[in-house]
Amino acid sequence: MVSITASVIHGSWTSPFIPQLKSENSPIGVQLTTIQAALVVSLYTLGFFLGSALTLRAYDTFGRKIMFLVGDVLNLISWIFIFFARGPVALYIGRIIAGMGAIICSHVSSMYTGEISDNDNRGVMGYLNVLLSACGSVIGLVIGPYVSYKSFAIMAFCMAILAIVCLLLMPESPYFLIQKHKHEQAEKVIWKLASDASDKEFVSKRLQEITESVQKDMLNKSSINELLCSGKYTKPLLLNVGLYFILYMSGSSIIRSYLQTILNASESTISSDLSSLIFGVVYIVAVFISGQAVDRLGRKPLLLISCIVSAISMFVLGAYFYINETKSFDMAVVTWLPLTSLVVYEIFIAVGISPIPHVLFSELYPMNIKGIAIGTVGTVLTPIAVLIQLTYEPLNEFWGLYGTFWMYCACCIFGVFFTIFFLPETKGKSFQQIQREINKKWVVTSECIEDNDKL
Repeated sequence: MVSITASVIHGSWTSPFIPQLKSENSPIGVQLTTIQAALVVSLYTLGFFLGSALTLRAYDTFGRKIMFLVGDVLNLISWIFIFFARGPVALYIGRIIAGMGAIICSHVSSMYTGEISDNDNRGVMGYLNVLLSACGSVIGLVIGPYVSYKSFAIMAFCMAILAIVCLLLMPESPYFLIQKHKHEQAEKVIWKLASDASDKEFVSKRLQEITESVQKDMLNKSSINELLCSGKYTKPLLLNVGLYFILYMSGSSIIRSYLQTILNASESTISSDLSSLIFGVVYIVAVFISGQAVDRLGRKPLLLISCIVSAISMFVLGAYFYINETKSFDMAVVTWLPLTSLVVYEIFIAVGISPIPHVLFSELYPMNIKGIAIGTVGTVLTPIAVLIQLTYEPLNEFWGLYGTFWMYCACCIFGVFFTIFFLPETKGKSFQQIQREINKKWVVTSECIEDNDKL
């Protein structure tokens, strides 16, 4: 799981170092233009697209452990490019490779944690991914402002090596082992992961449950054509796309990538370095607390609350920048408002919008199509994320910061309606139960549509 923390550092690396790279004293010896800086930020997300497209079948062919290794090695290589960069091109290459490694680690982590978890703690395990991801983001936000460009790259490189070493202790997913007919190895893994290693009945029952689930899933075909055209996976695919659309369009990645730039523009009396520290610590605490609630309150209530409060926070932040720009009111008395809005926003992003898509990723698809589905969704949606990051600075120049934040507000409001009307609750249910309920609801809906067409 160290792989997640090590790979996500790239996501917030831009917050402290983009201002430095755009300054006259650029650490790479070349002062980046606004467009070049935007490319450095957005090409990381382009790496998501390439990583997703190139690994559609790799997860189910090579296994979770090997794919973690691939992601970690790519992360390692990316920091070499960043460390030795003497111009924007090396940064571009490093950021693309970093994105590829990060998305591979993210995808395989979502699958792996879902497959090694029990029905009662799968939500908490999914939040563990988000907590480790939050730690990676905080490293960039908290440590970045206080160390040099090259020192940070060396530190991140060492973390990537640590992630590779930790893989030696990680067992393979029992679902993947059974899929490859390695039942004895799967049983050993279940024994190792069991909360009570002396409970033979639990291990036997768990092994039987996984075997039946895999055997049933593998009766179906596994191809992109099957995923997109058969109709069996239409509902989970639409749910998955909707959740990640909300995540990308809510602005969470932009906030982390440009945090110090946004704080500097707010004219806050609190330094941007201290604000980044507050922001990062609050985010980790919020993820930790919400992780305790996901299997108690459920996915749907948490996502609903997250969308509502995030929308309010983005509206308030946009209003601050609008009033400050038009000079219709003296904002000197409320310079604390931008940081407060951002902190509240980040707390509630951590409650639902950020983690729930990753938790549901491993729950919505059967074993035969899971790897292909994860890669396909990443391939389809990543261009949206690239576009959001690439156009952030040009949009700010066109309609101001307030317009950008109000756009994020509108997307969070869309998330409210999406959650209420479309999202199923998966709390405490096995993979088989979730698949049965989703397919049952979709079959009923499809039959109703066909009957209406006949009429």
